[in-house]
Amino acid sequence: MSLQNKPKASVIISVYKDVEALHCVLIGLTFQTEKGFEVIVTEDGEDQAMADYITNRAPKSLTLRHLTQEDDGFRKTRAVNRAIASAKADYVIFLDGDTIPHQCFVEMHLRHAEPGRVCTARRIHLGPKASAKIRENPASVLELQNRFTLLSRAIGMHLDQVRNYESGFMSDLLHKLAKNRHLSIVGCNFSAYKADMAKINGYNEELPGIGGEDCDLEWRFNGVDIFTKNIKFQATTYHLDHESRRNDWEINVEMSRKNRENKEFFCKNGLNNHTGN
Repeated sequence: MSLQNKPKASVIISVYKDVEALHCVLIGLTFQTEKGFEVIVTEDGEDQAMADYITNRAPKSLTLRHLTQEDDGFRKTRAVNRAIASAKADYVIFLDGDTIPHQCFVEMHLRHAEPGRVCTARRIHLGPKASAKIRENPASVLELQNRFTLLSRAIGMHLDQVRNYESGFMSDLLHKLAKNRHLSIVGCNFSAYKADMAKINGYNEELPGIGGEDCDLEWRFNGVDIFTKNIKFQATTYHLDHESRRNDWEINVEMSRKNRENKEFFCKNGLNNHTGN
């Protein structure tokens, strides 16, 4: 690939089943101020409705690829590793299939990108009413990107069970005040150089449960002197409301603890399983 055609970033979206939510995420990506990116939708399954949507209804303005794998239990770590391995850009940015990016999301992750650092930010957890409205009209998420609108809706959103409300205020001043605080990795809003992901072999595919895989990623990064870089108030996302899907996370935590004791920073089963795919 020529440097002229190489994207600045590969935005990786992990998905499972929820086509409507993915549509909202992709619409959010069409509004990005930075256009030099590709999108990789990596599915932990092979849902026909998902395939039909991406083929027929996904926004044509996006450079988009769709990866699938057999639906054989929770294997998000494998799905994400496959996307990282196939990414055309040197820099990878991560979203979940139910987390809509602010219009400056890609621009800000690229602006703060730094070799040897993992950029971490946060999401607003939207309540049921706000989520339903955005699912019906994905472009309405733009209303929440106006700080004055966000302030005017504070009481209503509080009653709608919104969480992490403050994350919606994109602000250089707030970022300056917060940037020296540690901010852990959350899989729906972080970014890193692909080469740095390779240093720890990406996500550990041996973790069987839902939950804890991002914490596992972070301590292994730290073990090879790669640390997080707080970009809160710079790259906000909006998380659509849904039931919790955490399952067997205790198993993940215990496996991760044992690996940490053994200082196994480079996991055995990770990106190396997909090299050349």
